Amino acid sequence: MLRAILIERRRDERAGDPLEPVFAALAQGDSLILFPEGTRTADRLPQPFRGGLHRIAEAFPALNLVPAYLDTLHRSLPKGSHVPLPLYCTVRFGTPLPREPAEAREGFLTRAHAAVCALADPVRGTAA
Repeated sequence: MLRAILIERRRDERAGDPLEPVFAALAQGDSLILFPEGTRTADRLPQPFRGGLHRIAEAFPALNLVPAYLDTLHRSLPKGSHVPLPLYCTVRFGTPLPREPAEAREGFLTRAHAAVCALADPVRGTAA
């Protein structure tokens, strides 16, 4: 039903590229849900995004990166929990994030993070 790809956060040269399973899934046409901050927190808004999202965007320039915000995820699947709590979780989707030619890594990650945070408060378009 759900084929999760767990990504090792620390690079181990002996184990190879931690994003290789992600690249393989995308190459075969799979759709993925990514949590680019790399960890869960008790905070309502995501932490700054890690560089893997930029590597994926560079490797698959035609990929539609659609920002999504999962409201109450921090309560329904708290850090340290392996089983979701039976709470409603609202998902808000934004418009695909366009690729900017020669955009620097940090600029891209900041823009992607802002796009997700803007979905936290859809009325004002800003993070509340």
